[in-house]
Amino acid sequence: MTTTTGRAEPPGARAREYAETRFRVLPPVHGDDGTRVRMRTGPWLAGPGGVPTVGSLGVVVDDAIGSTILRARLGDRHSVTSQLSLEVVVPPPWPGPELTAHATLLGRDAVGGLAAATVYDGDGRVVAVATGRCRYVPADILPPGGMRPPLPPADHDSLFETLDLASASASAGAIPEQASPAAGAVSAVEAVSAVEAMSAVEAMSAAGAVSAVEAMSAARAAGPEAGWPALVLPSGPGMQNPHNTVHGGVLLCGSDLAVALADPDGPPHTTSVRISFLRPGDGNHPVTFTTRAVHRGRSLAVYEVSAGGPAGRPYTVATVIRER
Repeated sequence: MTTTTGRAEPPGARAREYAETRFRVLPPVHGDDGTRVRMRTGPWLAGPGGVPTVGSLGVVVDDAIGSTILRARLGDRHSVTSQLSLEVVVPPPWPGPELTAHATLLGRDAVGGLAAATVYDGDGRVVAVATGRCRYVPADILPPGGMRPPLPPADHDSLFETLDLASASASAGAIPEQASPAAGAVSAVEAVSAVEAMSAVEAMSAAGAVSAVEAMSAARAAGPEAGWPALVLPSGPGMQNPHNTVHGGVLLCGSDLAVALADPDGPPHTTSVRISFLRPGDGNHPVTFTTRAVHRGRSLAVYEVSAGGPAGRPYTVATVIRER
Protein backbone atom coordinates (compact mmCIF):
# COMPACT_ATOMS: atom_id res chain seq x y z
CA MET A 1 0.00 0.00 0.00
CA THR A 2 1.16 3.56 -0.68
CA THR A 3 0.12 6.72 1.12
CA THR A 4 -1.58 9.74 -0.45
CA THR A 5 1.86 11.25 -0.95
CA GLY A 6 3.13 8.14 -2.72
CA ARG A 7 5.25 6.72 0.09
CA ALA A 8 5.48 2.95 0.37
CA GLU A 9 3.72 1.35 3.31
CA PRO A 10 6.25 -0.40 5.61
CA PRO A 11 5.94 -4.21 5.81
CA GLY A 12 3.91 -5.50 8.72
CA ALA A 13 2.16 -2.21 9.45
CA ARG A 14 -0.69 -2.70 11.91
CA ALA A 15 -4.20 -2.03 10.69
CA ARG A 16 -6.24 0.75 12.31
CA GLU A 17 -9.55 2.53 12.02
CA TYR A 18 -10.15 5.66 9.99
CA ALA A 19 -13.13 7.97 9.58
CA GLU A 20 -13.45 6.64 6.02
CA THR A 21 -14.02 3.07 7.19
CA ARG A 22 -16.51 4.20 9.83
CA PHE A 23 -18.56 6.06 7.22
CA ARG A 24 -18.02 3.40 4.51
CA VAL A 25 -16.22 5.85 2.22
CA LEU A 26 -14.20 4.22 -0.56
CA PRO A 27 -10.83 5.43 -1.91
CA PRO A 28 -10.94 8.21 -4.51
CA VAL A 29 -10.91 7.37 -8.21
CA HIS A 30 -9.25 9.99 -10.41
CA GLY A 31 -10.17 10.57 -14.04
CA ASP A 32 -9.80 13.17 -16.74
CA ASP A 33 -13.09 14.76 -15.66
CA GLY A 34 -12.27 14.96 -11.95
CA THR A 35 -12.31 12.79 -8.84
CA ARG A 36 -15.10 10.46 -7.71
CA VAL A 37 -15.50 9.20 -4.16
CA ARG A 38 -18.28 6.75 -3.29
CA MET A 39 -19.92 6.15 0.08
CA ARG A 40 -22.17 3.22 0.92
CA THR A 41 -25.53 4.10 2.43
CA GLY A 42 -27.00 2.30 5.42
CA PRO A 43 -28.08 2.63 9.05
CA TRP A 44 -24.60 3.86 10.05
CA LEU A 45 -25.59 7.28 8.62
CA ALA A 46 -28.94 7.55 10.46
CA GLY A 47 -29.30 10.27 13.08
CA PRO A 48 -32.37 11.47 15.02
CA GLY A 49 -35.54 9.78 13.80
CA GLY A 50 -33.58 7.12 11.94
CA VAL A 51 -32.97 9.42 8.93
CA PRO A 52 -29.48 10.06 7.48
CA THR A 53 -28.16 13.44 8.49
CA VAL A 54 -26.84 16.06 6.09
CA GLY A 55 -23.68 16.07 8.20
CA SER A 56 -23.06 12.42 7.33
CA LEU A 57 -21.93 13.68 3.90
CA GLY A 58 -19.00 15.45 5.55
CA VAL A 59 -16.36 12.75 5.14
CA VAL A 60 -17.14 11.84 1.52
CA VAL A 61 -17.28 15.50 0.44
CA ASP A 62 -14.12 16.44 2.31
CA ASP A 63 -12.27 13.46 0.81
CA ALA A 64 -13.42 14.24 -2.74
CA ILE A 65 -12.49 17.91 -2.57
CA GLY A 66 -9.29 17.32 -0.61
CA SER A 67 -7.97 14.59 -2.91
CA THR A 68 -8.73 16.74 -5.98
CA ILE A 69 -6.73 19.67 -4.64
CA LEU A 70 -3.99 17.36 -3.40
CA ARG A 71 -3.64 15.83 -6.85
CA ALA A 72 -2.98 19.29 -8.30
CA ARG A 73 -0.22 20.11 -5.81
CA LEU A 74 3.22 21.31 -6.81
CA GLY A 75 5.99 19.04 -5.55
CA ASP A 76 5.92 16.63 -2.62
CA ARG A 77 3.34 18.33 -0.44
CA HIS A 78 0.14 17.44 1.36
CA SER A 79 -3.04 19.49 1.81
CA VAL A 80 -5.36 20.35 4.67
CA THR A 81 -8.90 21.69 4.46
CA SER A 82 -9.37 25.30 5.51
CA GLN A 83 -13.01 25.89 4.48
CA LEU A 84 -15.88 23.64 3.48
CA SER A 85 -19.38 24.59 2.37
CA LEU A 86 -22.24 22.13 1.82
CA GLU A 87 -25.59 23.08 0.28
CA VAL A 88 -28.50 20.64 0.20
CA VAL A 89 -30.54 20.20 -2.99
CA VAL A 90 -32.64 17.20 -1.95
CA PRO A 91 -33.04 16.51 1.78
CA PRO A 92 -32.45 12.99 3.13
CA PRO A 93 -33.27 10.14 3.05
CA TRP A 94 -31.47 9.36 -0.21
CA PRO A 95 -31.74 6.12 -2.22
CA GLY A 96 -28.60 3.97 -2.31
CA PRO A 97 -26.86 1.69 -2.34
CA GLU A 98 -24.20 4.38 -2.71
CA LEU A 99 -23.77 8.12 -2.88
CA THR A 100 -21.10 9.53 -5.20
CA ALA A 101 -19.23 12.81 -4.76
CA HIS A 102 -17.78 14.05 -8.06
CA ALA A 103 -15.22 16.81 -7.51
CA THR A 104 -13.46 19.09 -9.98
CA LEU A 105 -10.65 21.58 -9.47
CA LEU A 106 -11.63 25.22 -9.88
CA GLY A 107 -8.19 26.68 -9.37
CA ARG A 108 -4.93 26.40 -7.46
CA ASP A 109 -1.71 28.28 -6.79
CA ALA A 110 1.37 27.73 -4.66
CA VAL A 111 -0.62 28.26 -1.45
CA GLY A 112 -3.61 26.03 -2.04
CA GLY A 113 -6.64 25.34 -4.17
CA LEU A 114 -10.41 25.55 -4.56
CA ALA A 115 -12.60 22.67 -5.72
CA ALA A 116 -16.31 21.92 -6.08
CA ALA A 117 -18.15 18.64 -5.61
CA THR A 118 -21.58 17.42 -6.64
CA VAL A 119 -23.17 14.58 -4.67
CA TYR A 120 -25.42 12.13 -6.52
CA ASP A 121 -27.72 9.53 -4.98
CA GLY A 122 -28.30 6.00 -6.24
CA ASP A 123 -30.88 7.25 -8.76
CA GLY A 124 -28.45 9.75 -10.26
CA ARG A 125 -30.13 12.82 -8.72
CA VAL A 126 -28.08 15.74 -7.44
CA VAL A 127 -28.70 15.81 -3.69
CA ALA A 128 -26.01 18.28 -2.56
CA VAL A 129 -23.26 20.55 -3.83
CA ALA A 130 -20.12 21.58 -2.00
CA THR A 131 -17.09 23.80 -2.35
CA GLY A 132 -13.88 23.62 -0.37
CA ARG A 133 -10.55 25.32 0.03
CA CYS A 134 -7.36 23.51 0.99
CA ARG A 135 -3.90 24.78 1.86
CA TYR A 136 -0.71 23.01 0.90
CA VAL A 137 1.55 21.98 3.77
CA PRO A 138 4.80 20.00 4.06
CA ALA A 139 4.29 16.31 3.44
CA ASP A 140 6.00 15.36 6.69
CA ILE A 141 2.80 16.13 8.64
CA LEU A 142 1.91 12.49 8.00
CA PRO A 143 2.99 10.10 10.77
CA PRO A 144 6.01 7.86 10.07
CA GLY A 145 5.03 5.20 7.57
CA GLY A 146 1.98 7.11 6.33
CA MET A 147 -1.40 5.39 6.22
CA ARG A 148 -1.73 1.97 7.76
CA PRO A 149 -4.13 -0.64 6.35
CA PRO A 150 -7.72 0.16 7.36
CA LEU A 151 -9.69 -2.09 9.67
CA PRO A 152 -13.13 -3.13 8.41
CA PRO A 153 -15.95 -1.25 10.17
CA ALA A 154 -17.99 -2.77 12.95
CA ASP A 155 -21.76 -3.20 12.61
CA HIS A 156 -23.16 0.27 13.33
CA ASP A 157 -26.95 0.55 13.59
CA SER A 158 -27.01 4.36 13.70
CA LEU A 159 -24.85 7.43 13.26
CA PHE A 160 -24.63 7.58 17.05
CA GLU A 161 -22.90 4.21 17.07
CA THR A 162 -20.68 5.22 14.15
CA LEU A 163 -19.52 8.16 16.27
CA ASP A 164 -19.29 6.06 19.48
CA LEU A 165 -22.04 8.19 21.01
CA ALA A 166 -24.99 6.02 21.89
CA SER A 167 -27.16 2.97 21.55
CA ALA A 168 -29.14 2.28 18.42
CA SER A 169 -32.36 3.24 20.21
CA ALA A 170 -31.60 6.96 20.07
CA SER A 171 -34.61 8.78 18.59
CA ALA A 172 -35.51 12.24 17.39
CA GLY A 173 -34.63 14.86 19.96
CA ALA A 174 -33.04 12.34 22.32
CA ILE A 175 -29.65 12.94 23.82
CA PRO A 176 -27.90 9.60 23.31
CA GLU A 177 -27.11 7.58 26.43
CA GLN A 178 -23.45 6.73 26.90
CA ALA A 179 -22.61 3.09 27.53
CA SER A 180 -19.91 3.75 30.14
CA PRO A 181 -17.18 6.26 30.97
CA ALA A 182 -14.72 4.03 29.12
CA ALA A 183 -16.89 4.32 26.00
CA GLY A 184 -16.62 8.12 26.04
CA ALA A 185 -19.39 9.08 28.47
CA VAL A 186 -19.55 12.77 29.35
CA SER A 187 -19.92 14.21 32.81
CA ALA A 188 -22.90 16.28 33.81
CA VAL A 189 -20.75 19.38 33.74
CA GLU A 190 -19.60 18.64 30.15
CA ALA A 191 -23.22 18.08 29.16
CA VAL A 192 -24.20 21.76 29.38
CA SER A 193 -22.66 24.69 27.64
CA ALA A 194 -23.87 27.68 29.67
CA VAL A 195 -21.90 28.96 32.63
CA GLU A 196 -25.17 29.78 34.43
CA ALA A 197 -26.26 26.14 34.34
CA MET A 198 -22.94 24.57 35.21
CA SER A 199 -22.90 25.24 38.94
CA ALA A 200 -26.34 23.77 39.55
CA VAL A 201 -25.70 20.72 37.40
CA GLU A 202 -22.29 20.18 38.97
CA ALA A 203 -23.81 20.21 42.44
CA MET A 204 -26.55 17.76 41.47
CA SER A 205 -24.05 15.49 39.71
CA ALA A 206 -21.72 15.47 42.70
CA ALA A 207 -24.63 14.46 44.89
CA GLY A 208 -25.57 11.69 42.44
CA ALA A 209 -28.91 13.35 41.76
CA VAL A 210 -28.79 13.41 37.94
CA SER A 211 -27.13 11.53 35.14
CA ALA A 212 -25.33 13.21 32.26
CA VAL A 213 -28.35 12.59 30.02
CA GLU A 214 -30.74 14.12 32.56
CA ALA A 215 -28.47 17.13 32.91
CA MET A 216 -28.41 17.65 29.13
CA SER A 217 -32.19 17.27 28.92
CA ALA A 218 -32.68 19.81 31.72
CA ALA A 219 -30.38 22.30 30.02
CA ARG A 220 -32.15 21.83 26.69
CA ALA A 221 -35.57 22.31 28.27
CA ALA A 222 -34.42 25.62 29.73
CA GLY A 223 -33.81 26.94 26.20
CA PRO A 224 -30.91 28.74 24.55
CA GLU A 225 -30.94 31.56 27.11
CA ALA A 226 -29.93 29.09 29.83
CA GLY A 227 -27.56 27.22 27.56
CA TRP A 228 -28.13 24.38 25.16
CA PRO A 229 -26.41 21.06 25.78
CA ALA A 230 -23.01 20.48 24.26
CA LEU A 231 -22.29 17.40 22.20
CA VAL A 232 -19.08 15.65 23.28
CA LEU A 233 -17.51 13.40 20.67
CA PRO A 234 -15.19 10.71 22.06
CA SER A 235 -11.64 10.50 20.81
CA GLY A 236 -10.30 7.55 18.87
CA PRO A 237 -8.79 6.51 15.54
CA GLY A 238 -12.25 6.03 14.02
CA MET A 239 -12.67 9.82 14.06
CA GLN A 240 -9.25 10.58 12.59
CA ASN A 241 -7.54 11.05 9.26
CA PRO A 242 -4.05 9.81 8.30
CA HIS A 243 -2.54 12.84 10.11
CA ASN A 244 -3.95 11.44 13.39
CA THR A 245 -6.07 14.56 13.79
CA VAL A 246 -9.87 14.69 13.81
CA HIS A 247 -11.17 14.31 10.24
CA GLY A 248 -12.66 17.51 8.85
CA GLY A 249 -15.73 15.63 7.65
CA VAL A 250 -16.32 14.32 11.18
CA LEU A 251 -16.14 17.88 12.53
CA LEU A 252 -18.73 18.94 9.94
CA CYS A 253 -20.90 15.96 10.85
CA GLY A 254 -20.66 16.71 14.57
CA SER A 255 -21.56 20.36 14.00
CA ASP A 256 -24.75 19.39 12.16
CA LEU A 257 -25.68 16.72 14.70
CA ALA A 258 -25.06 19.07 17.63
CA VAL A 259 -27.73 21.44 16.29
CA ALA A 260 -30.26 18.66 15.73
CA LEU A 261 -29.81 17.40 19.31
CA ALA A 262 -29.67 20.84 20.94
CA ASP A 263 -32.82 22.22 19.31
CA PRO A 264 -35.14 19.37 18.28
CA ASP A 265 -38.11 21.75 18.22
CA GLY A 266 -36.50 24.10 15.71
CA PRO A 267 -36.79 23.86 11.92
CA PRO A 268 -36.12 20.20 11.08
CA HIS A 269 -34.13 20.27 7.82
CA THR A 270 -30.50 21.30 7.47
CA THR A 271 -30.12 23.15 4.17
CA SER A 272 -26.60 24.57 4.54
CA VAL A 273 -23.42 23.96 6.53
CA ARG A 274 -20.40 26.22 6.22
CA ILE A 275 -17.39 25.41 8.34
CA SER A 276 -14.00 27.06 8.81
CA PHE A 277 -11.06 25.02 10.09
CA LEU A 278 -8.97 27.16 12.41
CA ARG A 279 -6.47 24.60 13.71
CA PRO A 280 -6.03 20.80 13.70
CA GLY A 281 -8.36 18.88 16.00
CA ASP A 282 -6.50 16.88 18.65
CA GLY A 283 -7.46 13.28 17.96
CA ASN A 284 -6.34 12.16 21.43
CA HIS A 285 -9.00 14.08 23.33
CA PRO A 286 -12.81 14.35 23.12
CA VAL A 287 -14.23 17.17 20.99
CA THR A 288 -16.93 19.41 22.45
CA PHE A 289 -19.48 21.01 20.08
CA THR A 290 -21.23 24.08 21.52
CA THR A 291 -24.30 25.47 19.77
CA ARG A 292 -25.60 29.05 19.80
CA ALA A 293 -28.71 30.34 18.03
CA VAL A 294 -27.97 33.38 15.89
CA HIS A 295 -31.54 33.58 14.60
CA ARG A 296 -34.42 31.26 15.44
CA GLY A 297 -37.57 31.96 13.43
CA ARG A 298 -40.56 29.81 12.59
CA SER A 299 -39.39 28.83 9.12
CA LEU A 300 -35.62 29.38 9.28
CA ALA A 301 -32.97 29.22 11.98
CA VAL A 302 -29.25 30.04 11.89
CA TYR A 303 -26.88 28.45 14.39
CA GLU A 304 -23.22 28.88 15.17
CA VAL A 305 -21.39 25.78 16.34
CA SER A 306 -17.86 25.82 17.69
CA ALA A 307 -15.85 22.63 18.19
CA GLY A 308 -12.85 22.48 20.47
CA GLY A 309 -10.77 20.43 22.84
CA PRO A 310 -9.23 20.71 26.30
CA ALA A 311 -7.01 23.70 25.41
CA GLY A 312 -10.11 25.90 25.11
CA ARG A 313 -9.32 27.15 21.59
CA PRO A 314 -11.79 26.23 18.82
CA TYR A 315 -10.81 23.82 16.06
CA THR A 316 -13.72 24.86 13.86
CA VAL A 317 -16.55 27.37 13.68
CA ALA A 318 -19.59 26.36 11.63
CA THR A 319 -22.75 28.10 10.49
CA VAL A 320 -25.66 25.67 10.20
CA ILE A 321 -28.92 26.77 8.57
CA ARG A 322 -32.09 24.76 9.10
CA GLU A 323 -35.47 25.35 7.50
CA ARG A 324 -39.01 24.14 7.96
